Amino acid sequence: MTPNRDTKYQDIYIGLVRLHVLHHAAQEPVFGHGMIQELGRHGYHLGPGTMYPLLHSLERRGWLKSQIVLVDGRRRKCYAATPHGKAALLQARDYVRELFDEIFEERAKPGSDRDLNMRRLQKPSLMPASKTAKKGRP
Repeated sequence: MTPNRDTKYQDIYIGLVRLHVLHHAAQEPVFGHGMIQELGRHGYHLGPGTMYPLLHSLERRGWLKSQIVLVDGRRRKCYAATPHGKAALLQARDYVRELFDEIFEERAKPGSDRDLNMRRLQKPSLMPASKTAKKGRP
């Protein structure tokens, strides 16, 4: 895998690639070369030596199921998401959404949980004034 991005982060990108493949396979059957092209449109430059082992590993996990189909007289191995794959994708979507919100939330909206937590952290003490006074603080 030689992403347009720095290859030292390859371990991070490959997880995103897996999610991408699973997403497309849940919509319609996919094949290796087609996924290489699709991912290329998103800045990932993968070769067959990365894509096909990735598809095989998703199939071994039970998230994809392959089927041989004839396309223009040629045999093509297509992959579709299984019910387990779709369930994994649904769970991953929740994690991705939560992470996205956390990464791209520039500052907390007033009144949000994050805003309240940030204000609590900025206060010198989280204890009510009555308990603070008992400990000899003004």
